Amino acid sequence: MSCSKLKCGIACCLLLSCAAASADSGYILGVGGEFDTSDGRALSAFADYGISEDTWLSGAFARTNTGGVLGGLDTVYADVALEHSIGSIGARIGAAYWGDADILDSRDLRGSVFVRGDSTSLSIDFERRDFDFDFSSTLSDVVQTVSFTADGIGGSGSLQVGDRTRLFASGMSYNYSRDIRLQPRIDNLRFLSNSRLSLMNSLIDYRFSAGVEQQIADSIVDLTFSNWQTAVDGGTVRSIAVGIIVPVGPASDLGFRVAFDESENFGSTVAFAVTYYYFGV
Repeated sequence: MSCSKLKCGIACCLLLSCAAASADSGYILGVGGEFDTSDGRALSAFADYGISEDTWLSGAFARTNTGGVLGGLDTVYADVALEHSIGSIGARIGAAYWGDADILDSRDLRGSVFVRGDSTSLSIDFERRDFDFDFSSTLSDVVQTVSFTADGIGGSGSLQVGDRTRLFASGMSYNYSRDIRLQPRIDNLRFLSNSRLSLMNSLIDYRFSAGVEQQIADSIVDLTFSNWQTAVDGGTVRSIAVGIIVPVGPASDLGFRVAFDESENFGSTVAFAVTYYYFGV
């Protein structure tokens, strides 16, 4: 997510955007799956369509289920975005829905401006999230709703060093309209799950990741280090991930990823993901 990050869908969108930036036209389709050792699992599908050489429309959908002491959580993620560039300068706008409508969900707006060169890229990213948290009192079955917002600002960049090596980094920091650590009902959400795919990983104070990507023959291998802090309990999570994308046909790739997360409050989790990409014209 981000390593936030939830969401396989978000990660797929980011990979998708990078691929689209280097393509001339056509489309990209993909499906992915992820599971971890904390009973989390996710399925996703995504697409990127070249309206023209400089304009791309993308979308993604993901369904996530996580275990937990309170019975687990089911969330849906849907995303649509439009990107346009003029020469090396461009902008991207997007909207998304995430969550479980019976517990916590959000409606998100995102935007970014970027500069891309032959060996470097840099973007400034903005995000606005509107959350609704529904809960019932221990003394009543009446459902109450707490609403709050989160404004995020961040950026990303990459640097090509040599013909086959690329360095990259990205991050985002959020400012919440209320301190949700002081809300007793919201604070209870910390006990739902320790899965990286769970709800608590979408309520974050900040996230940061950096890594290196290396092309080996026709495959691409990356090593990524990530760090994020949850807004629910203030705990930090550190992660290291290794991924590889290999061609499996004249117009298709297959990606594999394994990540090890170490949480300050929830212990360690190992996550596995596989993604299939198809490139059309």
